[in-house]
Amino acid sequence: MPDEASTRRPDFSDGPKVALGDGQIWTLPRPWLRLYPTRDGDGRIGVGGGPSFGVEFEDLIDELTDCDPDDHAGRLAVQFRMTAALLLRNYDLTDRDLRRLLVVDAEDPDCRDRWAKINLVLTGRSPKPSADGSAAR
Repeated sequence: MPDEASTRRPDFSDGPKVALGDGQIWTLPRPWLRLYPTRDGDGRIGVGGGPSFGVEFEDLIDELTDCDPDDHAGRLAVQFRMTAALLLRNYDLTDRDLRRLLVVDAEDPDCRDRWAKINLVLTGRSPKPSADGSAAR
């Protein structure tokens, strides 16, 4: 498994830190504020948007939102794509690396907590730091 620091891209962007499947702390990029026009039911133009990782990522959010809540495999596939896209912005990783980092393992007691923190980042919110100062623990 690669070392987190050695796989950083030259344009690495600091942001929320999350312990992934290998136990190392990895950094996902921080979202930025992105606003755009919306139209309400009466045809009036308003302002939409919020924390964003760009238009392609917003399309993935729409895809996730459109998933049937009971389609766990479909929702997870979109979450894998979203998380991999963010990791690949910060790191040079192989498919094998992604498989090890983003695993969902029912036998791993930390898995549910790990994905809860990842999902906060995917929706533009950061995990809250723990008492030891780390957002990943």
